[in-house]
Amino acid sequence: MSWFKCSTFLCVLFGVCLFSASLAWADSVDDFSGERYFPVILVETADFKALDSAFIARMFNEEGFKENGVYGSVRDYYIESSAGLFKPTFDIYPVKLPKNFSEYNTYTKFILPSIDAMVERSDFQARADLYGNDIPFLILHPTSKEKAQEYNKNFMNHMLELKQVLGYVYSKKGYTFNSYAFVSQKAEKKPNATSTKDVAMLGAFIHEFSHVMGLADLYSSNADGYATIGPLPFDVMALGLRNGNGGYPPTFSAFERKLMGWMNLTEISKSKKIFELKNISGMQAYAVSNPNFPNEFYVIEYRPAVGFDSKLGQSSYSGKQGKNGVFVWYFDYDEKVFRKNNPNKDVDHQRAEVKTVLNQKGDSFTEFEFVNNGGKTSVEGIFNVVFDGTDRVCFTINRMTALDQCPDLSSSSSSVESSSSSAGTISIAQRAVRGARVFLTRGFLNVEVPVAGQKTLRFYDALGNVVGTHSFVESFASVDISGWKGPVFVRLNVDGRQLLAKRIANLPK
Repeated sequence: MSWFKCSTFLCVLFGVCLFSASLAWADSVDDFSGERYFPVILVETADFKALDSAFIARMFNEEGFKENGVYGSVRDYYIESSAGLFKPTFDIYPVKLPKNFSEYNTYTKFILPSIDAMVERSDFQARADLYGNDIPFLILHPTSKEKAQEYNKNFMNHMLELKQVLGYVYSKKGYTFNSYAFVSQKAEKKPNATSTKDVAMLGAFIHEFSHVMGLADLYSSNADGYATIGPLPFDVMALGLRNGNGGYPPTFSAFERKLMGWMNLTEISKSKKIFELKNISGMQAYAVSNPNFPNEFYVIEYRPAVGFDSKLGQSSYSGKQGKNGVFVWYFDYDEKVFRKNNPNKDVDHQRAEVKTVLNQKGDSFTEFEFVNNGGKTSVEGIFNVVFDGTDRVCFTINRMTALDQCPDLSSSSSSVESSSSSAGTISIAQRAVRGARVFLTRGFLNVEVPVAGQKTLRFYDALGNVVGTHSFVESFASVDISGWKGPVFVRLNVDGRQLLAKRIANLPK
């Protein structure tokens, strides 16, 4: 094994290492979509009590969970980051190991007995089929992370694979386990806590499980060993896990959402004069790519101060603070470098960083520069940024194009481009319902209709026969149509009024 060598400071601050998750810019890292279920082992030892399992279940799963100063649950975070395309449920399984924590001071001694105890539970056996063949899991040890490291210096919060620890994938009673996140239950410097007020940061649980999903750390250290490198407060895979005292980790960036297969990016086109960019929750972002090296690119996304993103300027780490607005990210993606989990090691060339945040009317950015293969962009820059509340911003790519306010997009205009970035996007009449859209993602037909009323989807075969319906009242619905063969014809009605009739082809096989 080749650990990422973090400084003592970083190991205490994060305690995060990732070994083997391989990312590929063109493809998602795994199928983290739809309803998914994951076991969480809540461990107690003879000398350290576990926190209340009902509370942990709520913190991981309850919609709108707000206790201890957090914005939402772990599940809320992933639903928000994926716009409802990934809906995880975390099943909590309390287990008690009979000896003191010091007796379980290796991975093998601690993790394997905990798995063994979990699989003996009848409730686990009843739900095991929901977890898949190779079960990713979280294991929550019963003390603080710095106390755990007194027993084993490697007992920091981390993600690993049992195959790397043991040399083989672990199986018990026919259940197979490999990727896991190892996280402390209790807050820093609260090793003996029994009150749920002393639970570990929400951001820590999300950060480590995001490693299980395949994402890499985006922080690194300078020559003195301090975390001053990377998109520090702007990303949950960096210091953003500590925003709002750890209760407001920023949602995934557009880059990370792309890696998860939840959205695509829209390349900026010079044929357009004015660009509309919606809040990142609308799964929209623009790209400016190196024409000679497509894995080097800029990403433009809008992050207003709402929800999980509302505490960018309140990181509990004493270093750089963030601010909300239009993020201009830079990425130089190399699979091997990201797989080693240290893309920002080189202080002179950050492979993932926020170049600037535009947060005032009229702000601009003109530094679209590339380092690979002599690439040069034809996009002069971003100019005349105009904010339209928290819903959207507008900008131009020519400083001479006047823009005082976002245009009315209720009528279509070839001079205005609206980033439509979800995979397989299907256009919908903006004049009917502003913001409405229909798009395909990994076999799911996703419908967003931001108006009140009863919505009904009807599916037809090539002969016009109704072969399925789906009704909903929420503003968003996701329907699994991966089993369809050939084209599907869809009609969408809102309160009986037809809004859309569309043929959808090229479904994933």
